[in-house]
Amino acid sequence: MASHPRHLELSRKRPRSVLIIPHRQQIGVDDDQATTEEISFHRLSLPPGPVQGMADADLLFEKAWPGEGITCLISTAHCDGLVAVATTTDRVFVCNPATREFVALPHGSHNAQVDGECGERPIPTVALGFDQWRNRYIVARYFYRAYGEVSYNEATDEYYYSQDYDIGHEVFMLGSASGSDGASCCWELTQDPPHAVGCQRPICTRQAFYWHSDVPKPRLMRFGLQHRTFDVVSRPLAGYNTLDEMAELDGKLCYVHAAAEASFQVWLADETPELRWSLHYRIDLPNPQPRVNYDMMPVVVDGDALVALVGTLLCRYNVLSHGIEEAVDVRRNLRYRRPDGSEYMGQSSRGYYETFVVPYTDSVVSLA
Repeated sequence: MASHPRHLELSRKRPRSVLIIPHRQQIGVDDDQATTEEISFHRLSLPPGPVQGMADADLLFEKAWPGEGITCLISTAHCDGLVAVATTTDRVFVCNPATREFVALPHGSHNAQVDGECGERPIPTVALGFDQWRNRYIVARYFYRAYGEVSYNEATDEYYYSQDYDIGHEVFMLGSASGSDGASCCWELTQDPPHAVGCQRPICTRQAFYWHSDVPKPRLMRFGLQHRTFDVVSRPLAGYNTLDEMAELDGKLCYVHAAAEASFQVWLADETPELRWSLHYRIDLPNPQPRVNYDMMPVVVDGDALVALVGTLLCRYNVLSHGIEEAVDVRRNLRYRRPDGSEYMGQSSRGYYETFVVPYTDSVVSLA
């Protein structure tokens, strides 16, 4: 599998769009292994203004996966039009919605379970990027061989994990061998991460994967794609909030710090060995509800606007006027229709599914 830089550059010049993946959430605390037999991928062209009433998200691809199913708890990663979907069963799927390819990678190393009623951990996330040194797309995931002990801090009402843990990291090269499903045959173990991996989603640039760690203190870990080794790199000169997020924004590493309940700092970094961070935007949400901790994930830069997902609201921030407006509520104002006109999961049950929104570029990259 090789990259198609000319094709991708042409695709990026088309009107901006995002990919939306509505997926059924777990219903109860004991449903970590609950599954659904379908997954769908929908494209939304970014509207010039707010969506009035209900709108339809265009169906690009749907996939039924009976038998094993796809767990209700998932996390997603994206790169150049490809999407990786991580599950709670050590299974990762990779999809190219444009070519309608959907591949189940072999099971990765087992992620240990946590004992005790307060032992629930976020689903291990995956990273997806392009390794220019090997000319292959690559998936990376972490896993815990063992977790540290869990303790509870009554003052902060938070659970903490001790440093007594054992964590591993592995990568999968797409299309590098002749597996029956078009993927290579196995995951490759790499150097272990130097610290525990936190719940924030990772991000991939053309140089490295970046993972967040919060044990025993917040820090960033970089997994260089050229030499496949880890090092610890600097964070922005800002505080830390569990709602902080990372993203790839207009080709740069982006860190969003939730500075207050409805106020965000957007930092961008030059990928020098030391990571030189600079503060680019300060975004204050209009008319916030009191005592609500909002989260914000940048999705794409669209001209002079920064499009971000705030909860379930897709918003547009004008970098010149510093104004922010709602474009669409991806849960309440979008319909996700099947080819026969019916709706995925039923519009009446929209409170029971989560919507994942990532940048989208049509890609002719094959997973084989």
